[in-house]
Amino acid sequence: MKKNRSWFLAGLFLTTLSTLAIEIMNTRLLSVATWYHLSFFAVTTAMFGMTAGAVHVYLNKKMFSGDAAPSMLARYTSLFALSVPLSNIVSLCIPIPTGVETPTIAAIAVTTLILTIPFYLSGIVVAVALTRIPGPSGLVYAVDLIGAAAGSIGVLLLFRLSNITSAMFVIGSLAAVGAGCFYRFAGKKRMLGRLLLAAVFIVVAGLNHESDSGLRMMYAKGKYQNPDKIDFEEWTIHGRIAVEKPKRKPPFYWAKAGKAGNVKVDERFIKIDGAAGTAMTRWDGSDQNLDWVSEDIVALPYYLRKGADTAIIGVGGGRDILTALWGESKSVTGIEINQAFLNLLKGPLKEYAGIADDPRVTFVHDEARSFLTRTRDRYDIVQMSLIDTWAATGAGAFTLTENGLYTVEAWQAILRTLKPGGLFSVSRWYSHRHASETNRLVALSTAALLESGVSEPGEHMILVSLRKIATLIISREPLEETDMDTIESLQKHFGFKLLLSPYTESPTPAFDLIAGSRSLQEIETAVADSRYDFSPPTDERPYFFNILKPGTFVLEEVHKSDVLKAKGAVMKGNMLATVTLVVLWIVIFVLVMATVIGPLVRSGLPKMKASSFAMAVLYFSLIGLGFMFVQIPLMQRFSVYLGHPVYSLAVTLFSMILATGIGSSLSDRLDVERRPKWLYVIPVVIACNLLVWTLSIQAIINWTLEMGLTGRILVTVAIVSISALPLGLCFPIGLRLVRRISEDAMPWMWGVNGAFGVLASVSAVAVSIWSGISSSLYMAAAAYALILFPAVLLWRRGNG
Repeated sequence: MKKNRSWFLAGLFLTTLSTLAIEIMNTRLLSVATWYHLSFFAVTTAMFGMTAGAVHVYLNKKMFSGDAAPSMLARYTSLFALSVPLSNIVSLCIPIPTGVETPTIAAIAVTTLILTIPFYLSGIVVAVALTRIPGPSGLVYAVDLIGAAAGSIGVLLLFRLSNITSAMFVIGSLAAVGAGCFYRFAGKKRMLGRLLLAAVFIVVAGLNHESDSGLRMMYAKGKYQNPDKIDFEEWTIHGRIAVEKPKRKPPFYWAKAGKAGNVKVDERFIKIDGAAGTAMTRWDGSDQNLDWVSEDIVALPYYLRKGADTAIIGVGGGRDILTALWGESKSVTGIEINQAFLNLLKGPLKEYAGIADDPRVTFVHDEARSFLTRTRDRYDIVQMSLIDTWAATGAGAFTLTENGLYTVEAWQAILRTLKPGGLFSVSRWYSHRHASETNRLVALSTAALLESGVSEPGEHMILVSLRKIATLIISREPLEETDMDTIESLQKHFGFKLLLSPYTESPTPAFDLIAGSRSLQEIETAVADSRYDFSPPTDERPYFFNILKPGTFVLEEVHKSDVLKAKGAVMKGNMLATVTLVVLWIVIFVLVMATVIGPLVRSGLPKMKASSFAMAVLYFSLIGLGFMFVQIPLMQRFSVYLGHPVYSLAVTLFSMILATGIGSSLSDRLDVERRPKWLYVIPVVIACNLLVWTLSIQAIINWTLEMGLTGRILVTVAIVSISALPLGLCFPIGLRLVRRISEDAMPWMWGVNGAFGVLASVSAVAVSIWSGISSSLYMAAAAYALILFPAVLLWRRGNG
């Protein structure tokens, strides 16, 4: 069988590549199917499935050992290949309602099981390959890691080329080729059949990609997606774009002026991930036909600054660009992170939208914060109107997609791009009857101005509200009386309320109190509330949309109030997100107990002293918890830095896989059995390493943020790799320590490590949200420091 070993390595490479690819693909699937707070759950399902599969192999040694092992590799890889597209298709058909009632819990549980199946089968394949096939283990482990790393990066190409279901068929085809390689390794004549299956999958992927009636997402955010209403659909790394058919109708307004006339336009509505929306209006290129845009509250800055050099954050369907052109802007720079919008505006809908050929308009495909940090251009107006995922607004902070545009550091960078007298305009949701994000918006503005060297922030802000929208206008210089004269002259026409200004008292005393703060400490005092968190978000806690404090959802007065009853209320979304996180933890706990811990208990405890077993469990629990308390916060931190969670997920996984793999290989060179000093050194080195990066990471981000995406990715790879490399030492060293005491304890150690890792992947999200991303990293450092004690005790028992 040695002559066929290259087929074995090829099969393993393709299996691990496919596994990591579907893990990252599932983050996009969950972002569309559910609210964004479930997107991180793709990491949890992958860990859970792989752990359950590995435990199954360990508990069924006869089935997967000896001459049967090669055939089992081929059989389970074939099942894995089939499960990849099939699990995706089934998940497309499962509606996950909003709320925490029984149907929602059932849908989450079923979705978890469906998405776990491919990882369970892959976990079996990888466990057999690593533990049941004779040969150089170092080479096998290296191929395993290289395949996984390739999958985490290669999947980004699939996002650019295909929709998610077609991509899953492509991934399934790669796994099918892997199964064929394993059959060749086993000496079976079934490779051709697997190659034919791969070819069929490729054909189906192509047909589905080109078809207007192919396999599509049936439910998004629990609502049926009617294909008859959609003209264009495109999946990218940044979201699913669905363009509805055009209608002749009154134009879409965020908040329409009270005395606006009745106008009808041809308009298409575009949905992002099934919920967030933007409008694309037909325009013939004539500025005279744009008067209708002036009736929206978001047009306010253009009444104050005519003939401006303007930057628009978030192009979407082009609505804000039309407003800027109506405002006689000399130049308009439209910054859009989602390539799909720019493809539409410059491609099939170029003539419909009419803005791509306007010489005043320049499109920039980039993350806005990074672009504005490094650009040398300066602007009279920077506008950011309702820029968020919207789903994040309702989901609170249980997401890897929190918008890095709503932090103190981001607003400082934006303010630096303004010309003297320039304006930064931000429009957000507002409710005069309910606690809302507007308080936090004012706090964020005040903090950003203070950090920019402004001593009297209140003199630099105007805040108005119209219906459900609040528009905040801020400047690095004190606002002039002429600006207030213009605002007051518009008030009667628009019918808006003046909530905050340098020259009038606010009808909401809290706004005056916040804007009147002279330090960050005064802001914290001004926003202090037992139930709601209105503190200014930072890169350390970039959760602008999460306003409820941790214990608020149990307070009786909140449940009795009408805060949670308002349609679309942010608080209601926060409440649902909080309870959903608890439900997720319970669901995954039950599944872990049923499929990992339960089978281990039924197989019996290992033959070792109870105290030794307790120390072994403690050791592997700590490294399982610690590893995820590094991985999850790094994903959250670099989501802001790289501009999107999928980039962060892919780059973080790629870096951690390779780095921990190198660490694992280096562990063989450490003779811990005879030189136990390493058991003292390694935990201390890991803890100190994590602490150093935790304390320095923000400075590095600030220093390198103006780099392009490639540069920021390289910085991320370096930080994650150096942080993760020593983590790879712990698992193999722990196995060596336990194996000296009891060989039959190995399944328990795999299972315990995986179980705590799975549960920690959910818990780490909550810790980062409520205590800050650094808190998770501090907990990880503490967990790795604590392994010193069980490690030393296990070494002594092994020598005893």
